[in-house]
Amino acid sequence: MRVDILYIDPSEEEAAKLHIKKGHRSLSELVRVITEETYKEIFLKVTSDGNQYQINCKHICYIESLNEKAVVHTNLKTFLCKKKLYELEELLSENFARISKGVILNLAKVEYYSPQMNGIMKAVLSNGKEVYISRKYLKGLRYKIGGK
Repeated sequence: MRVDILYIDPSEEEAAKLHIKKGHRSLSELVRVITEETYKEIFLKVTSDGNQYQINCKHICYIESLNEKAVVHTNLKTFLCKKKLYELEELLSENFARISKGVILNLAKVEYYSPQMNGIMKAVLSNGKEVYISRKYLKGLRYKIGGK
């Protein structure tokens, strides 16, 4: 597919114009990505050891609430964030999902899911860490990742 880009004045409203064949299978997904601007990178302000950082959310593995603080886990380091989990849920892209009362998971970092005996699900991350998906959030997560 050919892509043409027309640069506009910063004061003008951005718009996308698609010339596409009727019935294109991915059209609704493309429209959603453009209208919701999920292609934009999201950065999160965090702290660690008294230093302030701005990390790209694609590096986050999961975020958990501990002692009323949001603890942000990446492959390399752990950070603190001043935002509440519900605020982070609204801010983060749809690659993230609430998996328990106190944890938000980056679905792109999951290596595989494993059902457990007590009706919960374990998610094993690409860095080897494990998090557990509670029964309350399991149905929504299955729908989000394309399962039943």
